[in-house]
Amino acid sequence: MIFSEFEEFFQDKCIPVGILGIVGVAFSVKQPWAGIFIPGLLMLILLSILYFQGTEDTEQSSRECSYSQDEIKRLLNLVPTPVVLITKADWQLVQLNRAASDLFALAPAVAAGKYMTDFFGTDQKVWSAWRELLHYGVVQEELPLYRHTGVALVMAVTGNVSLMGKPHLILSMTDITAKHIEAKRLEQLATIDGMTGLLNRQAFQEKLILALKAAGEEKRGLCLAYMDLDGLKQVNDTYGHREGDWYINIFATLLRNGVSENDFVGRVGGDEFAIVFTKCSQQTVEVCIRKMQQQLELTASRLEKPYTMQVSVGMIAVPDGENIDVESLLHKADYAMYQQKYVRQPSPVKTTS
Repeated sequence: MIFSEFEEFFQDKCIPVGILGIVGVAFSVKQPWAGIFIPGLLMLILLSILYFQGTEDTEQSSRECSYSQDEIKRLLNLVPTPVVLITKADWQLVQLNRAASDLFALAPAVAAGKYMTDFFGTDQKVWSAWRELLHYGVVQEELPLYRHTGVALVMAVTGNVSLMGKPHLILSMTDITAKHIEAKRLEQLATIDGMTGLLNRQAFQEKLILALKAAGEEKRGLCLAYMDLDGLKQVNDTYGHREGDWYINIFATLLRNGVSENDFVGRVGGDEFAIVFTKCSQQTVEVCIRKMQQQLELTASRLEKPYTMQVSVGMIAVPDGENIDVESLLHKADYAMYQQKYVRQPSPVKTTS
């Protein structure tokens, strides 16, 4: 009885559209994200209610709610989020609103008649995720949508509707591309050293924990090289911090270019750096380190810098399967590095008489 009254209340299509706008505005005031996503979701709920009209009469309950294409078009264009009407059998685009046209980066006349599969790309995982949503109605956290201007990320929901007696789907999407980019930017700010672009200390340690765990599971060793730029304080005091920053960045570039894709580098202090070699022998690591030291010294000579550019290095090899915590490993490598520094006792800043 209650459902019948509810159904009768919604028979006028102006009512759900009006409620849609009111609720969307109301939510957008308190929850801006809801003002974007909720209208599309409400539209799907309302159309689903109209599609599955329930009555006490079995014969009436089996009726489908049918709309004309013009009515669907008017309704879709009232929704601020991208919404498309597609055939349920083969996912062909029948109608799309202005927001969807912008999302696909295609004019409505061009987009209509295409298939949703045209925007899935060739990645099997992506195609399967879209298929789960459109075929089974499973909502995914985020789905990539390929278009000629790039890739957009969307959150999507679907609802059933009948058009001219044939089953269709209404697909509502919320474009979260900008939000995703901003999240990545904030993540990068939290993990990347602002000056050098290398991992910061916290991110390096977290990655080292994972590397040690993986090495233990795969029964292989790894090497840690802990490095300290010699005489950076004297360079800052004598030639200014701008020159000191240049010194740091030149060395960071050498590190970045000197490691493979399996290895990772971090700036773990003002003048301290570290490299984790995950799949190299100790001999290979030693050769790599000597090469970096030589390149740094040659750079100072070639540019005729008034100071020596050198780096002290402590290298620790973790044997296959050895259980060691990150702090202990970093401490050992740091100690080994200072041993080399004190043995060489470099005099980085040249003086003239």
